[in-house]
Amino acid sequence: MNHTFPPQDVTFHLDTGSPRLVSVTEKETLIHRGESCGTLLVPEEAPVWGEHFDRTLQTFAPRTAGLVAGVTRQIMEHHAAPVLVSLARGGTPAVVLIRREARRLGLDWPYHSVSIMRGEGLDVHAYREVLGAHPEREVVFVDGWTGQGSIQAALNASVSGVRLAVLSDPAGVSTYAGTYEDVLIPHALLNATVCGLLSRTFLQGRGRHAVILEKRLKEHDRTAAYLDAVSHATPVPQERGRRPGNPVAYTLAIAGMYGVTDSHRITPSVGEASRALLRRAPCELLLRQWGHPDTQHLEDVARRRGVAVYVHSDLPYQACILMQ
Repeated sequence: MNHTFPPQDVTFHLDTGSPRLVSVTEKETLIHRGESCGTLLVPEEAPVWGEHFDRTLQTFAPRTAGLVAGVTRQIMEHHAAPVLVSLARGGTPAVVLIRREARRLGLDWPYHSVSIMRGEGLDVHAYREVLGAHPEREVVFVDGWTGQGSIQAALNASVSGVRLAVLSDPAGVSTYAGTYEDVLIPHALLNATVCGLLSRTFLQGRGRHAVILEKRLKEHDRTAAYLDAVSHATPVPQERGRRPGNPVAYTLAIAGMYGVTDSHRITPSVGEASRALLRRAPCELLLRQWGHPDTQHLEDVARRRGVAVYVHSDLPYQACILMQ
């Protein structure tokens, strides 16, 4: 697989395949008809937030490095011999950064990347390959951030005794977290162009989950730039804060003011809202405050796309997308 991650940083357990390509509008229609989003793929375009990403990376890199250092330290404290298993794609850059931090501390933690999908679960074929390669090690799953906590639920349904580490955990569901605050993790702004040019994973038959290589976007690839910027930044220590209690229920109560009462129609957290604006057709954007540096990009794109924006100072998350 010709991804653009440094080969020493990651081992992927993904096949390449030919997905069913659809437009955003077609995807929304098919999902409403009950089709799994795991079988559909929207072709990626040039990054919407490429300039914003470049402009703010240096600002966010020290904070992100602090989150990486905090999570790495927690894993060190609880596991003598872990194997890191990232959840592609949001977890892949995060775990490369964690592994680099561990190496800086003299630790060599093997790292593998597998796919998981809400409603479909973990790629068990890939997971068995990881266990076979490291039967003596303790698995620590890694993702970038949490939203509703649906990935944690999908892991729990697939594997017993799950340990999940994330950089930002506003849902309060992970085992290890850099912070419980809802903050922007920079690679949430980009998709394939910060993840080795790999597409979102999709189902293909009964074998391993698959991806395509977005070769058309090679000139926009920022994978190495992102990893190096965070790895070389001086970490700014971050307060983990208190684990939140049931933020999804409170967010859903606010969403009810706009006629949204189904949890499948809310996409909370800065990271998930960023992804939803890129590849879904949202109807409203809820923010905790105007003009916050972590959510300014959401305001800008929502206005350009004609998505209504409302502010609720008591919103548990910094941002939440409401779907039609």
